[in-house]
This record gives sequence, C-alpha cells and structure tokens, in this order.
Amino acid sequence: MQCRPTLTRVDALRTGELEREEHRAVEQHLKECRSCAESADDIEHLAEAVKALAVSPPRSIRESLRTTDFFDQVEHVWVAFSDRLIRMISARSLDDLRERYAERFGRALEHAPIPEPLRRQVSAAIGGEGVEKPAVDFGPASVLEKSVLETMARIPRGEVRSYSWLAQQIGNPRAVRAVANVVARNAVPFVIPCHRVVPAEGGVGRYAYGSRMKRELLAREGVDVDALDALAKEHIRFIGSRTTKIYCFPTCRDAQRIHQENRVPFHGIDEAARKGFRPCRRCQPAVA
Repeated sequence: MQCRPTLTRVDALRTGELEREEHRAVEQHLKECRSCAESADDIEHLAEAVKALAVSPPRSIRESLRTTDFFDQVEHVWVAFSDRLIRMISARSLDDLRERYAERFGRALEHAPIPEPLRRQVSAAIGGEGVEKPAVDFGPASVLEKSVLETMARIPRGEVRSYSWLAQQIGNPRAVRAVANVVARNAVPFVIPCHRVVPAEGGVGRYAYGSRMKRELLAREGVDVDALDALAKEHIRFIGSRTTKIYCFPTCRDAQRIHQENRVPFHGIDEAARKGFRPCRRCQPAVA
C-alpha cells in the first residue's frame, strides 16, 4: 500500500472502522514506513487533545436547560427543589405549589425524593428548631426582595422583629409597605421565617397560613405569644433594664434575662432615649 492511501485510512484504523484485509494492509505499511507511522502518532495525539476539550457544562447552565424541577412532601407541606436548593414551599396543596411554581420559575414539577439535607431543614423549621443557613434559591428576586429575605433569615429563633425593623436593616426605613409585601410573598415560608415578623404596634399579626399557625410556629420556638398580646394591648414595644440602661425587643434573648423588678416598659424609641436608655446591640431596636 502506498503512503497516500494509508494516510487517508489512519483515523479509520484508529477507530476500528476498516475491513479486516484493509486493516492488515494499513498496519503493515505503518510498520515499514516511518513517515506514515509518525503521522499516525500525530493523529492519535490530536484525538486525545480534542477529548480533553470536552468538559461538562457548569451546573447553572445545566439547570437553566432543564424544563422540570422536583417536588416532595415533608411533614404536612409540599416542597419544590432543584438538586441542591429549596425553591418553594406550600402548606396548602400540591396544586397550589405547581401553579405558583410554574408562574415564578416557568417550569413543571415531577416527583422525586428530596435530598436529606433539605428535608432536615424543612423539618427543623416546622418543628421549631430553626435553620441557621437556609439552602434556598430566591429565584427572580429584585435587590430589595433579596435584601429583605436575607435579613429575615437572620432573625434569631424564638425572637420576633417588626416590618419597620426590616426596612431599617436594609437601609430603606420608608419602605415599610414594600417590605411587608415581600414578607407576604415569601415563597419559602418556615425555612425563611416570615412568621417571626410582626407589626410594630405589637402582637402576632397576620400570616399567609392564618394567625393560628403563626402562633403555633412561634410557640414551638419558645415565644410566649400570650405575653406578646398582653404587651400589645398596653402598647408596650420595648423592654429596658434598670441596671444596664439598655432596651430591647421583648423577645430578645437579653431581655428575657432581665429580672422582673428591673424591667422597664417603653412605648417607643423616643421614650427610651428620653429616660437615658440606649438600644441593645444584639437585637438593634433602633438603627442609625
């Protein structure tokens, strides 16, 4: 066999596509012709280099190309999730989850077992243990929405904060109504604890799944909801300490340690300031 016919068949030889007789002829020529053998080696190296260029697409691209995500039931709620993040929770029905998910993410849902780490987060949130680092996907959220949700996730277990506090924390104290709308639309309740947000005037306030469930969730976390109601009736918003001259939200961990004889009730920040009290650094009832 001549060199030119051999070189045109080298790649087919490499992939095993040649007939037996032709295969033998090409191999024999390569043994006898050093130039063609070197060319065959070059082709082999090139093929290996091309293989090395084939990489898996990033996770974000794979997820964007997928047309479905997954759902499972945890405790009494329905949970939509990707392969590593919680994306939506509904305590109403699977149909409600499907409908809202399609509207928000533009995808259908198919059943699959939820990853155990995500299951534990949902169970812990519902059971009152809380979640320190929620594994959630906020989806197509605006800057304001993401700020509110991230700040809300940092409200400690067993404590409550007001809508106005959230607005102050994100640096937009006049956006109380916008903040309240974000809280009301929270797509990942329980795990992102919108049940820990209450009206500035006190009490428990409204909840997407009813005030009864909100009270139950708070009670599981150790909040004395009856005490909150009682303070609201007297328009008491903060509790100060006579010994430290510091005032807190009533559910603040530090406020819970104040002895009864040292507790000073305040109806507002101005009243506390006039009496020489300063805001707690931990719960930050007043933000500069």
